[in-house]
This record gives sequence, structure tokens and C-alpha cells, in this order.
Amino acid sequence: MRLVFFNTNSNHFDPKIVHIKTIPSWYEEWSRVAKKFAGHDFFLAAMLPAMFLLDYEKETVQRAANVNYVDLRGESATEIAEEILALNPDVAVAASFWITPYDWLGLQDAMVAEILRGCGIRTVAHSVRTQAICFDKFKTHIFLRENNFKCAKAVHVNYDLFFVERKKSEIQNNVYREFILREISKLNFPVIIKATTGVSSYGMEVVRTFGTVRAYLDSKKFNSDRLVEEFLDGIQFGTEIHTVKDSDGSFSPKVFPPLMYSVNQYGITSPKQSVKLGPLNLEKFKTQDLSSELERLARLLQFEGIAQIDLVFHKDEWHIIEINPRLSGSSAAIALIKQKSLPQILAEFALGIYDARATDDAMKVAQNSCEKLPLYLNIKFPHLSEGQMRALFALPFVKYLCQTKNDAAKQFREMGFCEILFGGVFSPQELLAQLEEIKARFPEVIEISFYETAKKMIAGLI
Repeated sequence: MRLVFFNTNSNHFDPKIVHIKTIPSWYEEWSRVAKKFAGHDFFLAAMLPAMFLLDYEKETVQRAANVNYVDLRGESATEIAEEILALNPDVAVAASFWITPYDWLGLQDAMVAEILRGCGIRTVAHSVRTQAICFDKFKTHIFLRENNFKCAKAVHVNYDLFFVERKKSEIQNNVYREFILREISKLNFPVIIKATTGVSSYGMEVVRTFGTVRAYLDSKKFNSDRLVEEFLDGIQFGTEIHTVKDSDGSFSPKVFPPLMYSVNQYGITSPKQSVKLGPLNLEKFKTQDLSSELERLARLLQFEGIAQIDLVFHKDEWHIIEINPRLSGSSAAIALIKQKSLPQILAEFALGIYDARATDDAMKVAQNSCEKLPLYLNIKFPHLSEGQMRALFALPFVKYLCQTKNDAAKQFREMGFCEILFGGVFSPQELLAQLEEIKARFPEVIEISFYETAKKMIAGLI
């Protein structure tokens, strides 16, 4: 079979400025998978940065002899689909990633997949409907409320209507503005103000009083539609749902046990600053209740592929914060925790041999139990040299490194970081000992704030 794995990009991207390096490399992982399934032809069709598919140095892409590489150049979904159709694929699998300022690459890949399906190509990709619901946070909120999922109360603020009197001189009193401010005043404070189409937690603000919300809406910060949402205190988590379509057209979702996320000083999980610990399958967190609800979510949204879910355990109940029907910053780590690589999981999707209903042998746990799982920690370092990355990876318990560097960035956090996944032990004490060993061996590069956060999170499990 001819298997095509694709992802796209809508932004200008300069590979001379932004550098991404992973260990193991995608070059190595895709080569291993192509060798494992040697009876099939593998095609990686992508646009840089081609996350999860390609490694590159400036504009030079590393190429494995047993994998075919295609540089996608089209701008519209139709143009991209035509490029993929020219490869005569039997199956096409979307490996969508994220980009600022709009998290819409999954939507673009869904449109490509819709065209491919219309031409008789089997695809593994979330539908356009699913992506559209999850792209707009207000639509996501409505979907969750209508289907009785627990989520924060929120008020949607339409930017144009909030200032409509500026364009229509006959309006003396803006009734919409009065209505919105009254609805916001009914919320429990603090609240979070977020763009309806932003990516992750970028640009979110935690606001503690109604007066501050009103000042925000009258400021230049308010320049597009916003969601004003009650802040739910509690431990924050993230997880993935892997879903495949059965031969009868039904969906079989597999919910991965959640990873605990650290939060910043505002109580928000920041992609650039979070520490992740897990997977956790603890009775006190009611993970079986979570699994059932997320399976229901996956069937209602008809997920097909990998989706990431942000969560908070608030007042002894699970609440959904955000739904991302695409790969995430945790995808490679979760695959490795499952003792697979992400390319292997995507290849199994393509070949129809990924049984989402079965629990992986590597997990050694049935979905209806609360047995302990091997623990891993995902922590961030400042930029490392290649020698430092290799030295870290030489430690037997270090499983994965990914470093992103932006030469054009001016702020420290925007310059990037190196994230490291390590662990594979069953006791928090052993995981803490591994963290201490990394600190002892690499004192010159470990960032103390991340170290202290990780130490505190592990201690919470002891």
C-alpha cells in the first residue's frame, strides 16, 4: 500500500531562523517504521516546519532511503489535495500541528482530507465539522454545554457589536454592550479572558474584578471577539484520545490516562513553562469517570486520529477547558510512554491495525482499574548544545528530547527551550531520584524554577 502522512502550514516560515531538533530524530523514527512495515511505501508530504514528520538543518531535510519525501507547495486545500492525489495514495493520514496566532492548521488538513475522501481515498483525519467546532472556542463552549459536559460558565463578547455605535451614528445607547456587561457581572470571579480563535493559552488574561474586565474591554487589548470565562481552580491536566473508525463506520476511542500540568503565577498552563507528570490513574482523581466522559466526547465529535484535551479537576469533578483535534506538545511523549513512537502509531492508523479498544500491553492496566502506571516527567531546560543533548539522552532513563530555537525572538521565553522526557518507574521516589541525578550531572543548565516545580509535583504523589 502507498501510505501518505501529511501536514500543512499557513504561515511564512524561515528555516534559517527557527530550528527544531529532536532526539531520537524523526528521520530515525520514520526510517524504523518504514523498515518495520517494509511491504508498504511511505510518503511524508509536508510544509516546513513539518512537525512530527521531518528534521531539517536550515533548508536541508534529512532523508531516509526507505521513505519518500514530498514538499507540498499549494496554498488552498484543493491545491494541496491535488498534490497528494498525484502520489496515488491508498491511505492518507493527517499529522496536523499548531501555529500562532490561529490554531487552524487542523481545519486546513481536514479540508484536504475531505477532498481526498471525495476522490475515494481512505483517510485518517478529523472531519471539517469537528475541526470547525473546536477551532472557535465559543462554538466549543456551546457544544460542551448542549451535550452536558462540565465546563466553565462563559460570556461571548462580539467585538463589532460591543462598539457598534462607532459605525452607526443613529444609535444613542448600545443595548448589546449593556447586556454583555450585565451577564459578565453575574459570573463568579476571577475570570479568564481569551480570544475565541487563539492557540492554547497565548494571550489569555486572568482578571479578578468586574471593573478590571470593563477596563479591558475598553482598552486596545480588546481587538477581536473574546470569551470571558469563570476561572476554575484545581489541578490542571491534559490527555489524548486516539480514535479509529471501525469497518462498520462506528468509532472506537481510547483515552490515555491524564498527565498533570503545572501552572504559571496566574494559574494557567503555559506551553512554554509547564511541567508534565504522569500518566496518573489514581482513584482520588476519578480517572475512570474521566475516561467514560471523554469516550462519549470522542463519539459525539467523531474523532478520527489523535486529539488532545485540556482539563481541570475542579471541586472533585472533571471539567473540560479546551479541545484540540490535532497532535500536541505531548503527542511524542505519550507515544513513547506507550513504548511506541508517534510514527508507529500513525502507521498503525494507516494500516488499520491500531486497536483503540484494546489496552496496550505496555500500559499493563485494564481501563476499569486504578492500578499504578509507570511514571514519567516532562521538564524544560534552557537551550542546550548538541553535546549536552546527547549527554542527557545517554542517561538510561531519558527517553526523548525536543529543542526549539527562534533566533529572531527578543523575549527569553519566546526564544524557545529544550523539553526532556524521562522516567519509566513506578514510584514517585524513583522518579525524584532521576530528577536529582539530572540536576547533579547538569547543574550549569538546569533551570531551578522548573526543577522546583517538578520536585513539588512529584512530592504531591508521595
